[in-house]
Amino acid sequence: MNSHFLEGFLNPKSVAFYGANNKGSGIGSFQLMGLINYGFKGTIYPIHLKLEEIFGYKAYKKIADVPEVPDLVVIVLPPHVVPQVFRECAQKGVKRIILISGGFREMTGERRNTLTEEIKEIATHHGIRFIGPNCLGVYNNWIYPEDASRAFNTAIWEKVKRGHFSIASQSGTLASHIWFDPDNNDIGLSKSISVGNEADVDIVDCLEYFKEDDQTEVIGLYIEEIKRGKKFFELTREITPKKPIIAIYGGGSNAGRRAIQSHTGALAGNSKTYKAVFKQNGVIQTELVEEFLDLALVLSKKIIPRGKRLGIITNSGGPGAMIANHAEKLGLIVPEFSPALQERLKTIVPKTGSTKNPLDFTFDMNLYNYYVLIPKLIMKSREVDAIIMYGVFGFQDVLKKLLKNEQIAKYADFSSMKENPQIPLEKMLVEPLLKASKKHSIPVFFINPQNYSSPWSKKIREMGGCLFQLWDRPVRCLSKLCEYGLFLNKIEKRKELN
Repeated sequence: MNSHFLEGFLNPKSVAFYGANNKGSGIGSFQLMGLINYGFKGTIYPIHLKLEEIFGYKAYKKIADVPEVPDLVVIVLPPHVVPQVFRECAQKGVKRIILISGGFREMTGERRNTLTEEIKEIATHHGIRFIGPNCLGVYNNWIYPEDASRAFNTAIWEKVKRGHFSIASQSGTLASHIWFDPDNNDIGLSKSISVGNEADVDIVDCLEYFKEDDQTEVIGLYIEEIKRGKKFFELTREITPKKPIIAIYGGGSNAGRRAIQSHTGALAGNSKTYKAVFKQNGVIQTELVEEFLDLALVLSKKIIPRGKRLGIITNSGGPGAMIANHAEKLGLIVPEFSPALQERLKTIVPKTGSTKNPLDFTFDMNLYNYYVLIPKLIMKSREVDAIIMYGVFGFQDVLKKLLKNEQIAKYADFSSMKENPQIPLEKMLVEPLLKASKKHSIPVFFINPQNYSSPWSKKIREMGGCLFQLWDRPVRCLSKLCEYGLFLNKIEKRKELN
């Protein structure tokens, strides 16, 4: 078990909750409902001055009336009453608080207050650690390792697939809202910590925890400021050779700094400084939320390219040209395949196609050649470090739709296109390709412009493939992934020299 103090925040056995009611109005009610809905097995103690019962749980007038010292207290109350609640929690012996409420350091002008200083003083004096204020709390998909259907959740409205990607964020939105479409998000979440204004617990604490957490393999950060710069530098340098870190820095522009000041009260730093630190320590930086999620998905597959050489397989010349052009502009290399490899490919690729790279298979329906034989030949050649495949269409889905037309159905002979009932198409085409990808440590990105939730797209995703709908995102993602791969190569070379 992780001995870090954050373990208690993520795995409590009892929780006292301020700020919820039965009306479902307000964030406190939603967060308590989340705790209930996602299967928390522990004891819940709602605290309310007027209500006798909240969502079926006995409510208490004050924390002093609760029959035990709760492992964790969650507070969603107006900011001016929070210091008094902290004092009452201290008298009860509480040691962990999640403070959801806003209205503290982020207030400016005549609305500025000293509430942050008050609660920090109370917490320090009584040995209380707290997350927040101005946060959404935490999500732990591994609170019950034997039961993936349950989670400890104050932050996310949806049940998210369990995995090994963990987030620490100074924005509650990035820690929670990115998970609101679980059917179209293939990333498995381990833990999410929304740290808010960081009056006590900060990003560095989260990194210390994730570093030792067995259920965290990839780390995501949203940063507006770093309060302990030296420790952050040391930790990221220690972590990135073993666990990749993806980071979004929200500052850098005048508008960004202004928004951050009003959001958490933080003073954003120089973006060049952050960029230099990230690059030196192998932190993968992005400014795009979609790219943040793409990188998290790909890194979770644990297949890191060794270099920057890209092989492109397509059944249409236009996308191949655009992928190649975009890739080279982002620093990737699209090498022409060697004469020896091209000779082998010519035995498979139609005469109307091209074997140079991009490889254009044209509109040929030999799917086994396209999905399996061609990629395997390219992988075995060791001439590329990654492959992008455009045009992994669900032809079977298209044919089924066409057969709904009476005239087509009357004359069509699609017998050669029928699936083998003994071997599902995805097992015949996608599974062997993914096995080869893992064997050769060459990631493969699939592109299917059909709907992300179409039957064939779903099958690719369910098999573990990294699927994109169009070609811009996989190229950008791959360029960042290759930079991280080169960083790891440098680390390995240093070890060999020592």
